[in-house]
Amino acid sequence: MKQNAGRTLTVLVIAMIVSLSGCIPTKTVRTNADRLGLTFGVAVQAADVLDPKSMKLMISNFNEIVPENTMKWGVIRPLKDFWNWSDMDNMVAFTEKHHMRMKGHTFLWHNQNPMYVNALKNRDEAIALMTEQITTVMGRYKGRIYEYDIANEVLADDGSWRDTIWYRTIGPDYLDIAFRAARATDPDAKLLLNDYSNEVKGQPKADAFYELVRGMKERGVPIDGVGFQMHLSADYPVDEEAVRANICRFADLGLTVTFSEIDVRVKLPVTPEREAAQIGIYTKLMEIALSEPSVKSYVMWGYTDLRGWIPQFFSGYGSAHLFDRQIKPKPAYLSLKKQLEDWVK
Repeated sequence: MKQNAGRTLTVLVIAMIVSLSGCIPTKTVRTNADRLGLTFGVAVQAADVLDPKSMKLMISNFNEIVPENTMKWGVIRPLKDFWNWSDMDNMVAFTEKHHMRMKGHTFLWHNQNPMYVNALKNRDEAIALMTEQITTVMGRYKGRIYEYDIANEVLADDGSWRDTIWYRTIGPDYLDIAFRAARATDPDAKLLLNDYSNEVKGQPKADAFYELVRGMKERGVPIDGVGFQMHLSADYPVDEEAVRANICRFADLGLTVTFSEIDVRVKLPVTPEREAAQIGIYTKLMEIALSEPSVKSYVMWGYTDLRGWIPQFFSGYGSAHLFDRQIKPKPAYLSLKKQLEDWVK
């Protein structure tokens, strides 16, 4: 199959550098993703970039790292006058050493906020603190972090505004203010808005998310792309037509699309039929990503069932990741690996 001509030159240059450096084997999932111009990423924990086994897995398979929790407000700044930089510094240094991209996640979310954030009372105070958070982090890593989820999960499931500290204290223009502050701090970083259940055109939340972003574009807000989280269940196949239609309407706005937090949960116990359904979803998403020019990234939300979040939130479900609890590759991983190999040919 043909490579997608619309992919960015930057990733291809990275692939050449890595290949010449001899840091990783010449034929891996990662190098095939590089050849196709696809950002193939993974969310990791702070300890992953220090553990030799995890490091080897990441270097061989992924070309982008996302901090699952390390950059969230309550972790990187648990107290108003204390910044926990060490874990984030280690991640950024790891990506630079191994010629990977780094994605920042996330500044504004309704969870994992420290008490001093949740105690905000008025608009001016909230704007000042929000802006300080964005400019301090982005200023520290200017030119070193490729893209950021500026805000995460800003809409409720029915498509209305989510009742967050930022919406309550500032109002609906908090996103405009945040994105403008981010662009002013690092003009070269890509700025994204991320959410879940926003991938299928025609569903209330997805349509509301599109209208929100369209309004931002009309107001001249500096947004570069959107994230579809894609926390999916093997119980339901991908509505390919509706997903592609949704991608296209964001492309018409001049925006890229990231599959930003992919995992596919399976009802336990895992059976051959349930696993086949999971594989079908993973490979269908990859097919869409490789064939839609505006889809730039395919990011796994974790890589091993050993530390998977699914069982805590979806009773009776699990086995959502590409590697099992012993961190051995599962059939879903092998299917994606072959799929990328076939596209390179």
